[in-house]
Amino acid sequence: MAQTIVIDSRHHILGDLVLITGTFANAGGTQGGDILLADHLSKIFAAGSNMNEAGTTDTEIDGTLGTKLTLAQGATNKAGQWWALGKR
Repeated sequence: MAQTIVIDSRHHILGDLVLITGTFANAGGTQGGDILLADHLSKIFAAGSNMNEAGTTDTEIDGTLGTKLTLAQGATNKAGQWWALGKR
């Protein structure tokens, strides 16, 4: 697995809510990876992801635990975007 996660440097803020966006790329294997957001959020309320191309295999946020997202992918060599909405 060669999962690469990038967190965008500009966050979107609305009161005490923060929307964080980023990208992912998987250069091998179908394993996803964890996106650690403890430096940005105290709690995650919602999250999602999209691949850069359409297809029968997709990517999803498999779960959240505290300030960690788990990205699950169904195909190799795919890239896309992810987002997380949470509390500062």
